[in-house]
Amino acid sequence: MQTEVERKRTVRARSPGKIVAVGELLIDLVPGKAGMRIADAGPVIKTASGSAGIFACAAARLGAESGFVGKVGCDSLSRMAVTVLEEQGVDLSCLVRAEEGQIGLAFLEYLEEGRRYQYYRKDSIGSKLRAEELDESYLASAFAVHFPGMLLELSEPMRAVCYKLVEVARRAHVLVSFDPNIRTELCAADGARERLLWAVRHADIVAPTLEEGRMITGKTEIGDVLRALHAMGPRVVALTRDKDGAILSMDGRVAVAEGIDEPPIDPTGAGDTFAAALCVGLCEGMGLEELAGFCNSAGTLVIRHRGAIGAALPTRQEVEALAHSPLCRVHSVDLDTL
Repeated sequence: MQTEVERKRTVRARSPGKIVAVGELLIDLVPGKAGMRIADAGPVIKTASGSAGIFACAAARLGAESGFVGKVGCDSLSRMAVTVLEEQGVDLSCLVRAEEGQIGLAFLEYLEEGRRYQYYRKDSIGSKLRAEELDESYLASAFAVHFPGMLLELSEPMRAVCYKLVEVARRAHVLVSFDPNIRTELCAADGARERLLWAVRHADIVAPTLEEGRMITGKTEIGDVLRALHAMGPRVVALTRDKDGAILSMDGRVAVAEGIDEPPIDPTGAGDTFAAALCVGLCEGMGLEELAGFCNSAGTLVIRHRGAIGAALPTRQEVEALAHSPLCRVHSVDLDTL
């Protein structure tokens, strides 16, 4: 059995490998006009989506070797999602293709209090990926593997996939990236909190929102939230704060990226893109302040456009331009001062 010291692997330079996301692809149906509700008749914008799919595409657009592992059907919308990911440069060599089953759908509406999702994904083909369908050698050759927390509550097979993914990554000394991505509509089941805590404890890199960090730790102050999350196991902790920017913590130092004033058009995919930028920057060996500016700029640029994959994800050049501009302000402090 591993000791606690052995379990807390260091984020160190290693031979280049892919950044691989595991999860479910979806099709988002976004209102085509302002103020349109899900119940209203009218035009919608159809985009490929799904948290892990957005992450994989964002990593590819930011210059990493990126892969996606999931399950799709032969239906037209599955084919659409696959084509979009291929066009974004994502490796799909270990994608599982089933002869039956349909991809899940997510309808969105934008209310004054924020986005609201209505899912049509019961028995979706993406929720039926099985642990035994994972290519262990593919995962073991990665620099990092990433999964969103919603998978733990999506289905029993997908939950087993998460457990297997972490097991393979640990054995192969591959970094584990986890985005809690808490969805209240998916997290009401018995044991959901325990599964969420399990994932945080087994992650090397965790990127919750500040509110998610508070929910996970029971702490309120930012410094206390960071320390509590580190105490659970992750070496790299990132807290996103919407318009107020982001905070990155590693090895006792904290980089604070101030908010960049951008009017939000659609926040879909901002957190996934931030998490992808975090893995890309770590793979490239960026310093903490540079990494914080890079991630904050990547997440900020997403909110300028409606629809995620193929519509809102920024290029590497766009991210670097914003990160190196006066709009991107970052400073660092010692964690024990917060």
